[in-house]
Amino acid sequence: MSTAPRSWSVAALAFAFGLLAACTCVRRDSRRTLDLLDTNLTPASSAWRAVLLPVAIPVGCSALLADSIVVNPIHAIDDAWGDTVELLWTWREESTLRRVLFTPLAALGTPIVFACDWLGRSCLPLSPRQEAER
Repeated sequence: MSTAPRSWSVAALAFAFGLLAACTCVRRDSRRTLDLLDTNLTPASSAWRAVLLPVAIPVGCSALLADSIVVNPIHAIDDAWGDTVELLWTWREESTLRRVLFTPLAALGTPIVFACDWLGRSCLPLSPRQEAER
């Protein structure tokens, strides 16, 4: 009997993640696969668009789903790592003693900060890091 509540909680968590991941597709630069399909495979005439509509809707929904579940989390890895390095490993004007004392805490916090930042960047429409910062 304990498997039923657990399966419901896993389903609810997956549903919540899916809803949050859909938020990233609001931004145009987060819909990479869908934009690729639009620019390369959209027919010019409206007659062909009407004929291909039964195929275009499922393909477009699949591309949007792929953007939400696969493409955006992969693209968020680099930005999340850059945020983690900037927050925990970029030394500003601290003394050497502070750096030595903070290094073990930074090492312990790196996976947690990276995971939280990556999850946030995967689910929420946050702007990417600037190219100059990379």
